Amino acid sequence: MPLTALVRQLQQVPLTGEVLLRLQRADRLRLSGAGRSARALVSSALAGAAEAPLLVLVPTLEEAGRWAALLELMGWNSCQLYPTSEGSPYEPFDPTSEITWGQLQVLSELLDAPRRLAIVATERALQPHLPPPETLRDQCLSLRKGDTIDLEQLATTLSRLGYERVPTIEQEGSWSRRGDIVDVFPVSAELPVRLELFGEELEKLREFDPAS
Repeated sequence: MPLTALVRQLQQVPLTGEVLLRLQRADRLRLSGAGRSARALVSSALAGAAEAPLLVLVPTLEEAGRWAALLELMGWNSCQLYPTSEGSPYEPFDPTSEITWGQLQVLSELLDAPRRLAIVATERALQPHLPPPETLRDQCLSLRKGDTIDLEQLATTLSRLGYERVPTIEQEGSWSRRGDIVDVFPVSAELPVRLELFGEELEKLREFDPAS
């Protein structure tokens, strides 16, 4: 059962305001003595009252899955599980494309709508250095219906961002072109996107299922 109403009630109580004021101090605030469900409820209320995103750090992927399921009940617009490997931090780590793409999906959503986002991550996931927001933003390409697009420039930009041109799109990080139709499979999305141009104007922009 969604707990959105309860989270909103907690945001209005005086104690929540007092805790938010305490959080503005330089010293650490530790709240203990509550179970996982209560902690998820309180942290969601505090983040909502502060109009801030929520980051939850846990020791294992199993615990991260439990937290993600709880936060989905708290009314967050988006609750993301930041992917990682269970490997030891003292061993060489070569992340798979799926892990990298999943991390980029979470980070790109954090750039677009940070206040409505809850992220659950393990300590292992955050040990590699993350790119500064400005660096990541410079490596993102945003397109909207009605934009004027130079197809040759678009091809150059996609290549610079590491996208591979293929005859038919099947996986993330690839793109294809047939006349004035360009298909792109963003690494930050679950489905590819079709761009339909009329001249240099982006006339249509929609997701599609490559299997059908």
